[in-house]
Amino acid sequence: MFIIHGAYHFWPKRVAFRDDYCLSCQAPRRTIAFRTFDVGHVFWIPILPVGFWKHWKCTACDRDPHVNPRTRRSFKWAGLIVLIGASVMLWEIPSVADFGAVGWILRIAAPAAAILLLMHLLGTLKEPSLRKRLAEIPPAADMVCPFCATPLTAGTGPRWSCPACQAMRY
Repeated sequence: MFIIHGAYHFWPKRVAFRDDYCLSCQAPRRTIAFRTFDVGHVFWIPILPVGFWKHWKCTACDRDPHVNPRTRRSFKWAGLIVLIGASVMLWEIPSVADFGAVGWILRIAAPAAAILLLMHLLGTLKEPSLRKRLAEIPPAADMVCPFCATPLTAGTGPRWSCPACQAMRY
């Protein structure tokens, strides 16, 4: 059975900003935190109130900056193993008259795809981790709130806040 589910994010409010690294943009970007009241839904009917949550979004692409849009390297290696297994099974099937053109296309395409995927995996370098990329980015040093142009006031530790809109600088 196909069930449509998800979450609604009600009453978004900007509560913080920081300099961050966006994995979708592959560049250092400014990100904004939105506090929302989240409600789970099934078939577009709100059912389960989850509470208040903070969601970070990139100002350039409007996505979560720490969610990688690319396929994980481990999934590519798993796909290579599946392609090799499919190639072996396709070539183990005895060649009979009713195997047809589709069978021969699959016999040739599966090993070719496995070879291309192996070349891709061996040719691409492992990317640096998000932690290393974040260490290279200096923290935000704004003295004026980007939302309401009010001077920020010093808080506890490295946190600064806006007296007008209560936004925090991380």
